[in-house]
Amino acid sequence: MPLSHRSITVPQGFKAAGTTCGIKVSRKNDLALIVADQPAVAAAVFTQNAVPSEPVQLGRKHMKSGKLRAIVCNSGCANASTGKQGLENALAMCTQVAELIGCKPTEVLACSTGVIGHQLPMKKIAKGIEHLAGRVDVGSKSDNDAASSIMTTDLVAKAALVETKIGSKPVVLAGIAKGSGMISPNMATMLAFITTDVAISAPLLRSALKEAVNADASFNRISVDTDTSPSDTVAVMASAAADNPVIKTRGAHYKQFTAALTELCQDLAYQIISDGEGVTRVIRVKVESAKSEVDALKIARAVADSPLVKTAVHGSDPNWGRLTAAAGKCGAAVNPGKLCVFVGDIEVYKNGGPVEVDLGPLRQLMRQKEVVFTFKLHLGKGTCEFLGCDLTREYITINADYHT
Repeated sequence: MPLSHRSITVPQGFKAAGTTCGIKVSRKNDLALIVADQPAVAAAVFTQNAVPSEPVQLGRKHMKSGKLRAIVCNSGCANASTGKQGLENALAMCTQVAELIGCKPTEVLACSTGVIGHQLPMKKIAKGIEHLAGRVDVGSKSDNDAASSIMTTDLVAKAALVETKIGSKPVVLAGIAKGSGMISPNMATMLAFITTDVAISAPLLRSALKEAVNADASFNRISVDTDTSPSDTVAVMASAAADNPVIKTRGAHYKQFTAALTELCQDLAYQIISDGEGVTRVIRVKVESAKSEVDALKIARAVADSPLVKTAVHGSDPNWGRLTAAAGKCGAAVNPGKLCVFVGDIEVYKNGGPVEVDLGPLRQLMRQKEVVFTFKLHLGKGTCEFLGCDLTREYITINADYHT
């Protein structure tokens, strides 16, 4: 099978599996396990929601060592806002995995996603973990089973793979992700698990991950519905099996690896936004020459999150007044006399006034699967690229009917 159809077990030193343990009424896969052959250098970033899930609270403690042997994740129940019992359940998942693969509980990261406020069905999960531990393997089936096991309202599994070279050594990075609704990450409902065979120090892996998730059109630059999940987690494990010179400084090798990691995260982020709940079109907002990077992000997020912009995109309505209104409301520095706004490559607003355009081509641009809005502020050097999506009746139906 081509590498493009593979994911987290392609990098050397990792095995995976996924199964159904009965959390979901649908009997679809709901439990995944990713195991490193040896203790792996690891890093993670977590949600900035002030009410984090119990697995996130535990995960922050476990990640202090910078080492992991495994990631275990269930879907169908978020184990969020579950208190002391929820923390104990997350720890029990880590402890059981540790006993079965031979490591410390602190070397296991537990994640959960699904409905908030319910305790995990631990008997089912314990049975599922025991089943998975003896079946982790490499190959397309293992990759696909793990990817499908972390899905909730996702319509499709999400996986990506990037290859690069560090020195003369080939290095592979691979990842799986889930996310469809409650997507406005701020690591920061969204999870991503990444494996790589690169040799790198723990501090630099943490640094590279932070750069990657905050890059343009990456995990912290996407929004489906403005809601930041209490469970958001992106974790990466590095096995060092590629036998490249260990990355210990921020030199050329670090930059090369970070670029590859960023590419992987951007790929997964685009898959998430494309599969957003009810989504029919992706919105790409580009901001140039803002007063600062902070202002650029404010404007991009305000436009992508605007319900009026999102509904206009859904209706293929080139109502560009909603674009200028969204940019002006967010608190960023905007000088109308210098502002230029484009829909695709067509300028619709220039230096404080409208540009006469043929609405036919504009409507055609608004019917594309990806609609691009560009803002040129002419106030500084701040830039940002942000991904959003349209707001549809299907989104309302999905979330009105979602079980609580």
